[in-house]
Amino acid sequence: MGVGRVKGRYWGKIWGFAEEMELSEDDSWVIKYFENIDDPRNLIDLGIGEPDFDLFEPLKAEAERVIRRGLNKYTQTAGVPELREAIAEYYSRRWGVSVNPDSVIVTPGASNALFMSLASIIHPEDGVVIPTPSFPSFISLTKILRGRVVEVEPLPESDFQIDIDGVEAVLRQGAKAVIINSPTNPTGTIIDESNFSRVVEQCRANGAYLISDEVYERFVYGVDYVSAAKYLRDYDRIIIVNSFSKTLAMTGWRLGYMIVPEHLRPSIIRLQAYINACPPSVAQYVALYALKSSEVQKMIDERVLECWRRRDVLHKELNSRGVPAHLPKGGIYLFPRIPLPLDSETFCNRLAKEEGVVAIPGKAFGKGGEGHFRVTLSASSEKLVEAAERIASFVDRAKSK
Repeated sequence: MGVGRVKGRYWGKIWGFAEEMELSEDDSWVIKYFENIDDPRNLIDLGIGEPDFDLFEPLKAEAERVIRRGLNKYTQTAGVPELREAIAEYYSRRWGVSVNPDSVIVTPGASNALFMSLASIIHPEDGVVIPTPSFPSFISLTKILRGRVVEVEPLPESDFQIDIDGVEAVLRQGAKAVIINSPTNPTGTIIDESNFSRVVEQCRANGAYLISDEVYERFVYGVDYVSAAKYLRDYDRIIIVNSFSKTLAMTGWRLGYMIVPEHLRPSIIRLQAYINACPPSVAQYVALYALKSSEVQKMIDERVLECWRRRDVLHKELNSRGVPAHLPKGGIYLFPRIPLPLDSETFCNRLAKEEGVVAIPGKAFGKGGEGHFRVTLSASSEKLVEAAERIASFVDRAKSK
C-alpha cells in the first residue's frame, strides 16, 4: 500500500487507534525500577540501550564547525545528497553490491525508519512475522498500523537462533512482511549466511517484504556477519534500516537511514515530508564527516573491541556465579536466563529494589523473551563485575528463602 493511495480516512483511523490503544504494559518498567531503589546513589544501570562512551571529540569539533557555517536549515527531504552517497558507498564497499544513493533515505532515527517501512507496505490485518525475542518497537509499530503480529519463538536450546521453518510456515499463510534484527537486540544472536539466505528465499517465494534492522552491524565479535545488502540484487522487496546512534554514541541526535526498493521510495518520501520534513541538518553533516574520517572509523573499531572485552567479562562473571547466559556473537547486551521460579518482571523489580541493578525484563521482547532479563554492556568492566556479584547475591538469597 503506497502512501500515494492512502486515503485520509484510513490515516484518521490509524491515529485514532494509536490514541486509544495501550501499546505496552511494559513501557514504564524502568521508571518503576528507579522508584523502587532504596539508594539511587548506589545504582548500577544496565537497562538503558545506549553506549556509555561520549560522542567522539572530532565529531564535537565538526558539529561546531557545521553550526558556525550556518548549515542549520532544512535539507532535502531524503537527506543531504553527500551523506546519501557516502552511505551508499559504505554499503557497496562492505558487501560488494551496487547501492544507488537515490535508494538511501536519511531519517530522524532508526525507529522512524522502521515506522515508515511498515506504513508503506502493510494494510490493516496484514501479518507481520517477528522472530522473538526482539526489539519491542517491532511489535508496537505493527500494532499502531493495525497490522497482525505473528511471533515466531526461537528454536529450543539453540542460543536463540531463528526458527526458519516456523517463519516459512507463517509466510505460506500469506504474511506481508518479516522483520529481522542481526545482531539481535536483546540476545546478540547473529543470523548466519545459510539461514539469512533461506529467509530471503522464503520471502521471495511468498512475495513478502523483508525488513532488516542492522543497527548493531558494527558490534560483531569474531564471527562472520552478513547484511541483507548482499541480496539486494536478487530481490526487490528488501528494506534495510540502520542508525548512527550506537556506533557514534549520538543516540540523542536522532539520525538513522534506510535503503529502500525503488518502487517504495515515492511513498516513503511522502511520509517523511509530512511527518519529519527532513532529518536533523547538523547531525547529518557530522555523520558524513564520520563516514569519511579514517580517524573516527578507527575510534569506532576501538569501542567495539572494548565492548567485546566487556562481553567476555560479564559472560564469565555471570556464568561462574550460577546465572546462566549464552555468549552473544554481537550487539551490546547479554540475555541471561533467570535461575529462579520468578517471572521476568518480578525478578527485575526485586533486583532493582534489593540490589540496585537495573535490567530489562525478558517479556518486554516478546513471548520468546520470558524467563530471561537483558543487561547492557554500557558500563566499565569493574562495574560489570560488581553487577554480576549483586545479581548472584540476589539469586542466592532468593534461593535460600
